[in-house]
Amino acid sequence: MSLDKFGKDEWAARHGERLSKRSGWQVVAVRAIERVPMWARFALLIAAGLLIPQITSNNYIIRIAGTTALMGTLALALNLVVGYAGLLDLGFVAFYGLGGYAYAYLSSEFSAVHWPTWASLPFIAILGALFGLLLGSPSLRLVGDYLAIVTLGFGQIFVQLATSLTRVEVPWSENPLNLTGGPNGIVDLDPIRLFGFTARSVTDYYYILLAILVAILLVVYRLNHSRVGRAWRSLREDDLAAESMGMPTRRLKLLAFAIGASIAGLSGAVFAAWQGAVFPSNFDVTLLITIYAIVVLGGLGSLPGVLAGAVILVVVPEILRDVDVSGMLFYLGVLITLFAALKPRWKMPLLLIAVFVFGIAVKALIGAIAPDTLAVLPLTPSIIGDAIREWLALPAEPARPGNLAFGALVVMFVLVSRIQHSGWRFAGLIPTLYLLAFVWETRLSQEPSITRLLLVGVMLVTLMNYRPNGLLGRRRVEVV
Repeated sequence: MSLDKFGKDEWAARHGERLSKRSGWQVVAVRAIERVPMWARFALLIAAGLLIPQITSNNYIIRIAGTTALMGTLALALNLVVGYAGLLDLGFVAFYGLGGYAYAYLSSEFSAVHWPTWASLPFIAILGALFGLLLGSPSLRLVGDYLAIVTLGFGQIFVQLATSLTRVEVPWSENPLNLTGGPNGIVDLDPIRLFGFTARSVTDYYYILLAILVAILLVVYRLNHSRVGRAWRSLREDDLAAESMGMPTRRLKLLAFAIGASIAGLSGAVFAAWQGAVFPSNFDVTLLITIYAIVVLGGLGSLPGVLAGAVILVVVPEILRDVDVSGMLFYLGVLITLFAALKPRWKMPLLLIAVFVFGIAVKALIGAIAPDTLAVLPLTPSIIGDAIREWLALPAEPARPGNLAFGALVVMFVLVSRIQHSGWRFAGLIPTLYLLAFVWETRLSQEPSITRLLLVGVMLVTLMNYRPNGLLGRRRVEVV
């Protein structure tokens, strides 16, 4: 073996060559995007963002766009800590809350302090970085799950303190102090004022959030392509190897914590000003799960993936609030999943015909045995929905049969996924798909808030099964 090949794995070394030989519309699309210069991508992002208020004046749509920009900024900061440096920080939302409460202290009658925005926002960003250093210094002695548990505890402690610090005894005051407003929060915050401009409308705050998103995206992009970014990635892959090569691993970890916390604090301050108030419930574990879902969905370490994940996980749940639209997306998603998973392809129309015949037989059987139990749910102006309701054997009292069918559906999913014989699996899919439509029409469509969470969860689980590296994340090549 020649010395130039010593320590190299041929399969891993030729990974790029194999990628260049791949074909298909996905590869063509990725290559076309990669040919676009980075400055042009940023210009397209800014243009698309500026175009939204010009297309519509609906405050609801603009608020969703602003929320998407805010969540995208938070996901960029978390991606820097988790995706680049490989630090599982579960206390990230606490820095976001710290920024919100800091703005409330500096810009409201609660503390009788009204700092100008040009002073309060940089101060809060620096404050967030300092708290990131304070949390990171003792926590970085831990790795993996232990680091996650410690940082999660920090996040939960923040929420508890924000809820309970309403009657604090101090020696210099006879009366207890209210430090956080408790569950009622701190209200009537000052709006953002910069260079003679005062943000008052939803559109004003949308432009501010869009500007922050673009600025943070540029900063994170430059960091990723700098020496620090390369050091973070090597730290993520193997911190022991990075340290043995002379890298200041502790300093690099603290830097990632500080920058991520600073961005989160700044985002929290803008959010507090936009909302006009802060409450402990704004910073609970649900938000943490959402931000992590955005990062994982888009792909760890992928900036375009983070933006795509933010759009999907913010916009899709809002679209699913409409029962008709959610029903159409539900059945369309079932068809797409069947088309992707069922092979050979000719089985799909045969399966749909078999499910249709099975449904007619079930309804005819129940109609012959107990016709009084059948009923038709209120019809909606949806051709597809009305046709499916006419096809299903819908009960007059849908709650209990719907719950039983939901349990049976879970059992059928497990059984079908474990069947190895293709013929038996095909046969098992017939009642499973019928149960799926039955559960949707009797239970899920009647509870849109729960259904939205279920559908988003199913989407994430399905994606992680078929593409573990996320939508736009790069597949890692490892040699063990």
